[in-house]
Amino acid sequence: TPRRAARRRLAVLTGLVVGLAVVPGCGSDDDAANEPTAAESWASDLCSSVGDWTTTMKDARSTLSEPRELSVDEVEATFSEVRTATSTLVDDLGDLGAPDTEAGAEAGKLVSSLSEDLQAQAAVVEDAASDQPQGMGELLARVSSVTGAVAQMISDTQSTVTDLGALDGAQELKDAFADTASCQDLTS
Repeated sequence: TPRRAARRRLAVLTGLVVGLAVVPGCGSDDDAANEPTAAESWASDLCSSVGDWTTTMKDARSTLSEPRELSVDEVEATFSEVRTATSTLVDDLGDLGAPDTEAGAEAGKLVSSLSEDLQAQAAVVEDAASDQPQGMGELLARVSSVTGAVAQMISDTQSTVTDLGALDGAQELKDAFADTASCQDLTS
């Protein structure tokens, strides 16, 4: 009957209006779900900085592994790269601050401690590069000193990243490290 047809059209129209009202809400929920959390953003920034620095340190170790094959200029250039990369990482860590998470204060302390450790080892590199070496023996001793400092910095950095995910109350950070590509690259 015409009345039934009108009711059906009204029901269909009402369903469409309700459906359209719900669709924009779903889209914004999806957009919010794709936005990184504060912990993920913090972890991404940390791991990106550490990853860039680690690449430079590994390259330096590789270059310095055959010091007898290098000129004094090449050694000094490598020392300079180590100093510059470490200074940049320390600045990045200082800018990073503590994450806005339950374990944020403890994480901030770990990052601050890492910065201090890096600065101490960077001073070793600075000393090694302070003046022109007097002969091959002194150059080799300086290379040994710098490669030791680089190894210590890499170890300290890896330990700190591991410790950040193991803090009490740090499930947010654990998840952020697990879900962030730049952090996965560091642990793989």
